[in-house]
Amino acid sequence: MQFARSRIVSRNGVPIALEDADNITGFAPVAADVAGVETNWLAAPKRPNTAFTADQLPARAAVLPVLEYVAAAQIADMSRRPIQLSTGSNLSEISSNWVAATFYVGAARLARVSEDKNTLRFLTATAEHYNYAFRGARADRALLNADEVAIGDLYQELYARRRQQGVLMPLQQRLDFMTPHLSRPQETASLIWWWCDALYMAPPVLARQSALTGDPKYLRAMDKEWRRTAARLWVEQDRLFLRDERFKDADHKGAGGKPVYWARGNGWVMGGLARTLESMPASFKGRDFYTGIFRKMASRVAELQQADGLWRSDLNDPKSFPEAETSGSAFFVYALAWGVNHGLLDRQAYQPAVLKGWAALNRHVLPNGLIGAAQKTGDRPVPTSADDVGPYATGAYLLAGLEVMDLHGPVQALPEPAVARDDEATILATTPQPVLPRTVIGEAEKARREQEMRATRALAYDPAALKQPARSQP
Repeated sequence: MQFARSRIVSRNGVPIALEDADNITGFAPVAADVAGVETNWLAAPKRPNTAFTADQLPARAAVLPVLEYVAAAQIADMSRRPIQLSTGSNLSEISSNWVAATFYVGAARLARVSEDKNTLRFLTATAEHYNYAFRGARADRALLNADEVAIGDLYQELYARRRQQGVLMPLQQRLDFMTPHLSRPQETASLIWWWCDALYMAPPVLARQSALTGDPKYLRAMDKEWRRTAARLWVEQDRLFLRDERFKDADHKGAGGKPVYWARGNGWVMGGLARTLESMPASFKGRDFYTGIFRKMASRVAELQQADGLWRSDLNDPKSFPEAETSGSAFFVYALAWGVNHGLLDRQAYQPAVLKGWAALNRHVLPNGLIGAAQKTGDRPVPTSADDVGPYATGAYLLAGLEVMDLHGPVQALPEPAVARDDEATILATTPQPVLPRTVIGEAEKARREQEMRATRALAYDPAALKQPARSQP
């Protein structure tokens, strides 16, 4: 995804201006009356100060406005190209796939602490649009695809905040299909999670499902397949993950025959570990396995940070792709800060790397609010331009910033406590109402429909009115 008819003006690889033939802010014009798109989502937010230094922990009050600004910019960008459907609208960038779902993860965490309700309203509208469901229904292999369940985190977040049972039902059905395969006793030639990115997409969702439902089968199934993946992709002596098993072959080696360790791939793993551990009980038998790998990766990642505060796309050979890259770097800043905040990493040893990385990331916030220098979708290191952007980079950036804010607080316990419940006023304010049918035209017809809906609500059986479901007699 590139800026249309625009050119990034940069100095030493850092963006300093955006020349746009249509709109100097970089926001393309969009019709505000498109069904499903709210005017507030399209407004160009006011840019706060995005300059941070590596030698000082920034105040929470300085970080939060930047996160809100970047999130609003991403929402505006995702909303600008609507595709009309008879059911209302679909949006070309507001998807249920992993690209957008990674943004939703960060945005949902931001919505916990932000007083701006637009982010939560946007997330709710997205979940409602997809009816809390998933892609990949036509083939068993697709039903097991980790990428397709990444959006499950959004549904879990909304369920945790609102406890509306239907929100979690499609996810539980999908995970119930997955768990027997993940828990299979026999070893198979092929892995279900055969690429390291998958360790960000599915394991946190499975672990959280156990925490939300009290059923340990999801966590146990996750543990089985995670260990299978690690047995093939984790390289102990290098303390990093290969992207997939192809990178063991000679034709997938880097310069001089070096193994290729993809930055974003390892960022996926570290970020996924953090999110998985948030839901893993302290008493879980295999917990030390995960904290051990997390600490080993953290020590190696800190060693590989470059002078500018970022990491290069090929961790093992920074000179092969010397340009700045933010998507992997944002995950590393997030994971290292998270490790400090949760007592897994030593503050004195790792906080300097976090602050250096955070300051560097903010030098790549483009004039339109998106995170630049983000490697495009792919499976290995490639050249990256200053104006390359992607929702996954924004999501990782939001997670990183939230953890930087928390560096002011005490060490946080694991697993994390339940998310605070929304009151009815918040739920109402952040749940967009369905678009009226196209046949409802004029005030009289609108009034008639509202009367019909009131009658429907009054006449329909409401299980919530009972303390427990009615049970038939045998």
